[in-house]
Amino acid sequence: MGVEDEPVGGRPAVIEVRVLPWRPRGRVMNHGIDLSPLSDMADDLIGGVVALVVGILSVLLLLVVLVGVVVVVLELWLVGVVALLLVLARFAGVLPWVVDTGRGTYERYRWLPNAARRVRTLNGTRHAQLRWHWS
Repeated sequence: MGVEDEPVGGRPAVIEVRVLPWRPRGRVMNHGIDLSPLSDMADDLIGGVVALVVGILSVLLLLVVLVGVVVVVLELWLVGVVALLLVLARFAGVLPWVVDTGRGTYERYRWLPNAARRVRTLNGTRHAQLRWHWS
């Protein structure tokens, strides 16, 4: 019936399903600028200007990336220093440990072992539980 077993051209036959029902065309941008009458000198000048603009933009991009990296590194150090100062202030007794008694009242202790002892006596267990809050 004229059916061949082997595909033509060595590639297998496939069913082509397109999302868009038309074939995309190659587009050519034509702004109506004809550069053919320019001499070689003007062409070289335009090439130099384009190279200079690309170079300046590349340097600016590199500068923005480097400044971003420096700012991120400085921010990380700043966050680390603030966290370390808060931990030192907490354990030095400048910032109190707050014990929630479970009755709607709060007690403040400057030393962690005293706060842990109070939690153990309130709960009647050997372990003092911690609850973390951001504020």
